[in-house]
Amino acid sequence: MINEEAIIMNPKHKFDKASAAAEKAVAGQVMTEEEILAQDQKNKADGTAAEAGASGAAAGQAEQTALELAQTKDQLLRLSADFDNFRKRTQKDKEDWSHYAVQNLLEKFLPILDGLDNAIAAVGSAGPETQKVLDGFLMIHKQFSDILQQEGLKEIQALNQPFDPNFHEAVIHAAPEEGQADNQVVMVLRKGYTYRERLIRPSMVKVTKEQ
Repeated sequence: MINEEAIIMNPKHKFDKASAAAEKAVAGQVMTEEEILAQDQKNKADGTAAEAGASGAAAGQAEQTALELAQTKDQLLRLSADFDNFRKRTQKDKEDWSHYAVQNLLEKFLPILDGLDNAIAAVGSAGPETQKVLDGFLMIHKQFSDILQQEGLKEIQALNQPFDPNFHEAVIHAAPEEGQADNQVVMVLRKGYTYRERLIRPSMVKVTKEQ
């Protein structure tokens, strides 16, 4: 019969038993060659998948960035076009306002031109003794007309022209005399004017009309 107490008390037996237990524990933790190979393949597969995912994410981010850049560029182009249109519209409005102001001023000068025209006609029919006065009126009329023409005022040519309702206002109709055509302006009662190709005032005229 084995003396259990002797075995327990034997140091060598205790060491062998502990060593066996340690070896068993280590053996449980050590991977076999097949397991190591399988783990390595799994790690490689996981790494490849991670790289593919990262590459796909990077490609997606690059595509999104390119799209946002294109949208931003399009917005900038639209804003630039809108600003350019606004600038042109503002400039045009400014020019229109300036032209309107000049036109309004020119219209106020027309009665002065009419007065000079009437004075020249009256003095001219008075006789040779009024020639100096007539010359003075003519000089003033020319200087004044030149200034207004420089600002864009233009006299409508009406005498002996075919009647044009766009520029002429017929206030008298008369049968055509010899050498006159039908619907012809034969007398200008009041001059008409345009400003930058826009009618300010039509010419008041006498027009021939066959009975």
